[in-house]
Amino acid sequence: MATLSSLDLIIIVGYLLLLAGIGAYFSRQQTSLDAFLIGGGTISWLPVGLSLMAALNSGIDYLTQPSATIQFGLVLALGTLSWFVIYPWVAYVAFPFFRRLNVYSIYEYLEDRFDVRVRTLAAVIFIAWRVGWMATALYVPCLAIHAASGGAIDLTVMIVIAGVLVTLYTMLGGIQAVIWNDVIQFTVMFGGLGATVWIVAGSAPGGVSEIWQVAQAAGKTDLWVPIGGGVAGFLQQPMTVPALMCAVIIGRMAQYTTDQTMALRVQSTRTTADARHAFIVNAAGDALWMLGLTFVGLALFAYFQRTPAPEGLSSDRLLPYFMTQVFPAGAVGLVNAAILAASLSSVDAAIHSGSSVLVVDLYNRLIKRRRLQRLDSKPAGDGPEQVRALRIATIVMGVIGTTLACNVEGLGSLLEINKKVTDSFAGPLFGIFLLAMFSPRSASTAALTGGLVGALSSYLVAFHSSLSFFWPSTFGLVATVVVGYAVSLVTAPPSAEVQGQTWRGVMSRATD
Repeated sequence: MATLSSLDLIIIVGYLLLLAGIGAYFSRQQTSLDAFLIGGGTISWLPVGLSLMAALNSGIDYLTQPSATIQFGLVLALGTLSWFVIYPWVAYVAFPFFRRLNVYSIYEYLEDRFDVRVRTLAAVIFIAWRVGWMATALYVPCLAIHAASGGAIDLTVMIVIAGVLVTLYTMLGGIQAVIWNDVIQFTVMFGGLGATVWIVAGSAPGGVSEIWQVAQAAGKTDLWVPIGGGVAGFLQQPMTVPALMCAVIIGRMAQYTTDQTMALRVQSTRTTADARHAFIVNAAGDALWMLGLTFVGLALFAYFQRTPAPEGLSSDRLLPYFMTQVFPAGAVGLVNAAILAASLSSVDAAIHSGSSVLVVDLYNRLIKRRRLQRLDSKPAGDGPEQVRALRIATIVMGVIGTTLACNVEGLGSLLEINKKVTDSFAGPLFGIFLLAMFSPRSASTAALTGGLVGALSSYLVAFHSSLSFFWPSTFGLVATVVVGYAVSLVTAPPSAEVQGQTWRGVMSRATD
């Protein structure tokens, strides 16, 4: 049995110090809004692609994917097919559109298309979305380290330490520190995943073939889940393939259309073609990541069929428990560093993008009464003042996320928490952007009404219904678009100038 040894602790602490050092290294280059948020738009597509993959995945996956595979089986791997479905949308609709907008915050577009109220609503929804994501992403690696230490390392103390560190290096180094730390974290993530796959495969006397046979005998290799009970039963069933695919496709389309985390990385590349290349790197990395974790889940299922886990141990804690029982010294530290890397890459992205929205969409627009677009001239002295505001906003985001992370336990399984928190916001936000881009009739009243009804629908489905936790984003999206479009039919349409801000109008502008 292995708990955290001195070698494991050295690996984890050394890794954390490396991240802080990179933040300090880039701190002197953060002299303007442009540098802090998009690195001057000169970053190569490869690090941006690796950063996208690391930022939009997290240590949540490290525990939830194996745990959910133990529960539902190989069917979860079907989610990786969504990359083929969404590629045309992302590469030829979303990315070219946002590159032509040429803005720091994608929510600036919603003011051009509707008004400042819709922009503010979207900004607030996004901040809530990312704070909820950040809290869960911070909680997960700290839970793993707490479990691996046998409870010797206090969970709350670990959350606070990780929260302070990630806030510090993000505040100091801006987007360059975030992206290059994400590249390192990508490497650590896959190093830890490789070690995990190797060790769990070796835990079965018959190797991979035995793991497959045990999983197959239990029905865990099936790629379809029987549906019963009519419409109500279908909606309430925890896992169905349609629910899974709707959640994954809508969630990813929403991420690559409405997520400021994505937008900042797209704007940091040199050209639209570079942004597409970055997306392909991200998609390939994510597919390998999720398939690897799915195999880990099947291997854990086979292991615990032979060696039952302690009674009352939740599925979310099976991998940390397995690590303490089977992993050699050093490997525990590497895998915990990988879980930490996967999580901190998401947390730094959430803090960075959230702080950009706080400053650009709320502070600059509502308090300073001005808008800042990327190519606008800035008054003398504006750079230091904006960087100072961004750093204060970074601290605010870090404090809120860390505080919430200390209170995540008790909301359900990690998969449920993740889907409920993130999908409650993704669907309505995506719906607002679809109305803006493709419904020339829709004015601000339609977008506001649709967005509020969609957000309420997502919330009720996620937290106050017996429906599957895969459905909130779908219900939120449909409610937003249907209600918004219906309102547009009984209210005055926007002016011709505003109608020119739809996807067709924006795509007529020059680009790189």
